[in-house]
Order: sequence, then C-alpha cells, then structure tokens
Amino acid sequence: MAASVMLLYAACALAAALLVARVTKHSSDDTRQTILGSGEMFDAIAPRYDIINTALSLGMHSRWRRRMVASLELKPGFKVLDLGTGTADVALSIAKELARQEGNKEIGQEAVIGLDPSQNMLSHGRKKVSKAGFSDKAVKLIHGDALNLTASFPEGATFDAVTMAFAIRNIPDRSQVLQQIFKVLKQGGKVAILELAEPTFPPARWFVRYCVPFIGSLLSGGARREYQHLERSVMAFDSRRFAQQISDAGLQLQSITAMNFGSVNLYIATKTEVA
Repeated sequence: MAASVMLLYAACALAAALLVARVTKHSSDDTRQTILGSGEMFDAIAPRYDIINTALSLGMHSRWRRRMVASLELKPGFKVLDLGTGTADVALSIAKELARQEGNKEIGQEAVIGLDPSQNMLSHGRKKVSKAGFSDKAVKLIHGDALNLTASFPEGATFDAVTMAFAIRNIPDRSQVLQQIFKVLKQGGKVAILELAEPTFPPARWFVRYCVPFIGSLLSGGARREYQHLERSVMAFDSRRFAQQISDAGLQLQSITAMNFGSVNLYIATKTEVA
C-alpha cells in the first residue's frame, strides 16, 4: 500500500512538473559557475523556486510549515527570526499567525525578520509580503549570513523564536549557525528547524535520488546540477549528528518529528537556563 502511494506521488509530481514546465518561461542563463548551496545558486533558481517546491512536494511543504509554526506557540508581541527565509513562505506563515493572535490587527514593527543570502529570493519574497497585506516594516526581509548574525543585528538583539526551513543542510558549518542562534535567542525561547533527510522508505528514497534532479531540472530550465546537489545534500545530511550539534550549541532538544516517509524532520529545541 505504501509503495503504491509513493509511486502515485512520483507520478503526480512528474505530471505537475510537465504541466508547469509547459507554461513556465525557461531561462537561458548559465548558472553552472555558481557555488552549489550558495546564495548565488538560489539567485539563479529564484524565479521558479516556489513552483518547483510545490511540484516536488505536491503542496505538502505548506503543511510542514504550518506544523513548524504551530510548534512555536506564538504569543502577541513575539519577535521571530526566520533564517534562510528564501521567498518568505515561513516568515509569512509566522506573520499570519501573529496577526491572528493579535485579533487580526496589524503586527508590530519587525515582528518577523527574514534573513537570506540570496538577493533574488528576497526580491520575490518582498512581493509576496506586500501581496499578503503586510508592511515591509512588520515583515522585514534582509540580506545576510546565518553564520554571522552579529553583522546583521545590533549587539544585544534577541528574538522570542528562531526558525529555519530547508536551509541548514546547505551550510557547511552547522555548529556555528546553531551557536549564532543561541546568541540571539531569548532565555526560554524556542527554535524550530525543518530539514530534509534520507527517506526510510525505499520508494521514497528512489524518488529523491532520481526524480528530484529530473523534475527540478525540467522546471528550472536546465538547472540539473543544482537539483543533483539537492539530492546529494539530502542523502549526505546526518540527522543524528545534527541533533547532537543542537545540544552541543547549548540548546535543549525537545523533539524530532519525522514526516513524509522520514524525508522531512522537524527539530524543536529551547534555550533554558542551566540550574
């Protein structure tokens, strides 16, 4: 039964890719010189990033994001930092939840800050923020590096929660990012990190290994190298080691929730005072 579901999933993803590819204008830009996993790589695929994500996950990425945001247990007045914000999907989900907490009133200035190394991704994100009815002061998107948050924020700046979705595996020094998160997270604050992992279910593993590069290349206009990097980075990501790195950074790991045949993990951690 599970194998049949996975095959149907692969077929639907491929069909969606073929359909979208027919109506999406492909770019002839040469992106082969970009550093894989870098902001420049995401600059190159930014115009079709959202379409590709939807096709590859059949829209399930929205459900994963909602679960992550719900885990934060947001309260009125919270300030949240979203690292690797990309086109601002997570930042907007957080902003909408904060607005709901406020009784659908305007949220405060810089209630949500999204940080990303790709200017093109941020440009698309700002359009989405405006379209959603939020000001660029309430949901502020900034260019920056998760490895060096002190360059983006004044000394002493802190947040009630920090999120990161599908970005940590692209950063070579994950321990440094977690240490940076620890510095800007308030005592009692919560961290929620969504990341892909090698699926435990064989058909799902086959889909990630073979379908993801092909579908990504089809939708992106030929960026097969970039989506091969996606597949390889997923297979190389060590979930157990990452969980240990979270603890080593001084954060208290609360839970790891596996979703979608083990292909997505939600890590929840808090910053608590040492007794």
